[in-house]
Amino acid sequence: MCAGAVRFKEVNNVRDHFSASNSPSRYEYRVAREFFQELGSPFHVVVAMQAVDGGSLLRPKYIDKALEIEDYLQYKLKGEYGNQSYSYSDFCGTQCETSDAVNIFLTMFRDQQKKKTAHVKLTYPSMDVFGHRIYLANNIFQVQVNNRSNIIEESKLVAINFHAIYNNETMYEIMKQWEKKLFEYSLSTENNALIKVYVTSEGLVSEEVRRTGLLAMPLMGVTFLIILSFTVLTTLKRDPVKSKPFESFLGVICPLLSLCASFGHLFWMGFEYLPIVTVVPFLILSIGVDDVFIFIHAWHRTPAKHSVRDRMAETLADAGPSISITSLTNLLSFGIGIFTPTPAIYTFCVFISTAVVYDYIYQIFFFSAVLVLGGNREERRMNAYLWWVHVPLNEEVEKSRKPSGAEKFVNKVLGKILDIWVDFIMATWSKFLVSAVMLTYWFFMARGVMQIAVGLSSEKLFLDDSPLLPLVRLQTNVIFKEGGQVAVFVNNPGNMSEPDTVPEIMRILRRFETANNSVGAASTHMWLLPYLPYVGEQEHGSIEFKYRYLPEFFKLMEYRRWSHFVNLGSHQDCLSEKPSCLQKFVFSTGFHNAVSWSDRLTLLENWRQMATEYEHLNLTIYEDFSMYSDQLLTIVPVTESTVICALVCMILILTLFTPSPVTIVTSSAAVLSINLGVFGCLVYMNIDLDPISMTTLLMAIGFSVDFVAHVTWHYYKGEFQSKRARIRHALAGIAWPMFQAGTSTMMAISVLAMVHAYMVQVFVKVVVLVIFLGMFHGLVVLPVVFAALPFTKTSGPQKKVVCPLPMHEAGPIPRKEQPKEFAEDVDEKEAKETPKPIRSSERA
Repeated sequence: MCAGAVRFKEVNNVRDHFSASNSPSRYEYRVAREFFQELGSPFHVVVAMQAVDGGSLLRPKYIDKALEIEDYLQYKLKGEYGNQSYSYSDFCGTQCETSDAVNIFLTMFRDQQKKKTAHVKLTYPSMDVFGHRIYLANNIFQVQVNNRSNIIEESKLVAINFHAIYNNETMYEIMKQWEKKLFEYSLSTENNALIKVYVTSEGLVSEEVRRTGLLAMPLMGVTFLIILSFTVLTTLKRDPVKSKPFESFLGVICPLLSLCASFGHLFWMGFEYLPIVTVVPFLILSIGVDDVFIFIHAWHRTPAKHSVRDRMAETLADAGPSISITSLTNLLSFGIGIFTPTPAIYTFCVFISTAVVYDYIYQIFFFSAVLVLGGNREERRMNAYLWWVHVPLNEEVEKSRKPSGAEKFVNKVLGKILDIWVDFIMATWSKFLVSAVMLTYWFFMARGVMQIAVGLSSEKLFLDDSPLLPLVRLQTNVIFKEGGQVAVFVNNPGNMSEPDTVPEIMRILRRFETANNSVGAASTHMWLLPYLPYVGEQEHGSIEFKYRYLPEFFKLMEYRRWSHFVNLGSHQDCLSEKPSCLQKFVFSTGFHNAVSWSDRLTLLENWRQMATEYEHLNLTIYEDFSMYSDQLLTIVPVTESTVICALVCMILILTLFTPSPVTIVTSSAAVLSINLGVFGCLVYMNIDLDPISMTTLLMAIGFSVDFVAHVTWHYYKGEFQSKRARIRHALAGIAWPMFQAGTSTMMAISVLAMVHAYMVQVFVKVVVLVIFLGMFHGLVVLPVVFAALPFTKTSGPQKKVVCPLPMHEAGPIPRKEQPKEFAEDVDEKEAKETPKPIRSSERA
């Protein structure tokens, strides 16, 4: 399976992977791409300039520097490709004029400053330059104008939009190299005394997301060493025969083997690697090591006099259901995520679900075989550290008869702690105390759930020291508030020569210009506005729409910038006045004061509603950041349905393994309570509900069942009539491995805290939180609830009574915890026992 790495392919596209496959923004983006497909694919980079002191950029020294930077970026900054250098002006083509607005404005403003004359009124949000209106609100921000004349007096932020279109891989590589040089130049301006330059683009955002994943990957080695050390050290015993250092080591190897097999399997199947998958190895290592602790603990609880075959059977009977429950719950919680429409969540869940399956297979078959080998070594009395050294029986007996004072003290303390713990659980006052704590907990968590914010912004995908963050924050706090453009694609314009068509389109334009939060006509880009007067000039006053003038109109220098607003058919169709001459066109208008994603979604929904009223024209709305707004449409319902399905599956699994109304109801309530806490704490930890946190919440559902299922299963399977004995048996059997598992998982994930990125920090916070809540519910809340409720175990086949070990990791089991009949039976059996081990061959 590992050979699947030869088909490894890493992909990283924020727009494709973090927006739902069925979201309207995906369709709208596809329409926009198809519109420009004849010309090529769009390339867009945003460059922002801001004064170092935070003041106006229109001051004399600053405006000179801004013009110098703009000229350098346009003509002198060059990217290398194929032994040649290319500047932006070499590949921008018809898109070059999209970046001219800043140069025109800054040049005229500087000239007016120096010459003290005003040939052109530099008004905001648009200015008229010799009959051509230039819209400035997409480029000039934090503007202060004269209250009377509306003339611009200062601006603290200037943004330049560099657009281009590529139609082959060579052009794309040229643009990428120029983009890379531009990014390096922006970093070099950090020490500039006057102006700081920021830059962002879709390509740079994707690279930053990839950098986050690359930074986390080396920490996997650190995590492995920490987990390995913790696992080996916490499973060592004083007895050199019973200790399991090599078995623990191979147990930690199991998750790594499952990762190699699962990843290789998926790469063979053609799955692509996304940066969000980086956390999968950390999670699988944690899940796999949890099973190792349970297996080893169950092995130590089996009587040493039994044969290896019988001990392995008893180990699987004890640990198998617990491991199966947790594996099933993890598989189902992640497996349900496969059906979510967001590609990033889907890919993450596919990788981790496959890894969970392989890990379960390795634990059941590989690690059980490792334990059998260790059991054979133990049966032959070979040293656990030096397998070729034999340990004589008399030495072990001597040691067992004379335990050290420290060992006696530790056993006594652990036993006392367990007794106090059980006494607390059985006390009446503890039920009132736990009830008060849980009511308070539920109140604050429910309050947190009601305040969860929904939405993913690009800054959440970056490292905290990312050079893209300043501009992303400027976009959110300034640019989104002051300016934005919505494009309206007319995909089926029909016959423009008909008398009602053009007036209808102009009415549609007017509706968008006067909609909520719209800037108005000053922000509109509509090619018909200059074209109809041009037709009038050619037709000597008649402004009826004509197709035949379209080709020559778009070839004229002053109107060339409008050519990318239309898709024309053949030249002959235009000359023949056929409607097929004009296949599609687009216009745009500005909007402002829409900062939050909910506000932007409201605008989007309003625009889309207007577009549906003109089905015969097939209108499509497009806005650059609609993918983030549309998450509000899918994240909440998808999360709700996923959580409900996962919880239903958890209840079915608990019903299968613990078919008792008390255990099913209480365990399900505990799982709900844990998940309520996880969701509620999102607000208090400054985490929003987004595709990243949603993947973590799916993981939390599976993890929450782990702790509950272990305690419930051990409580259910106990063969005791006394409720106290049943609870003590459950805690003595699972508390220590649960503590080991929870601690090891937190240690594995906490290493990721070194990566200062929202995408990684979410996993760290939620994992630590769900482990804490899971252990609290499993070891405190559930036992108290069990003690308060009557319990009747469903009838089934009578099991053979196996005498419990007098010692275990949690301390000695006092005789008072055993029912009288059971204790007498045990005493009789112990009297007949001999110290000689019973081998498989002898039993046969």
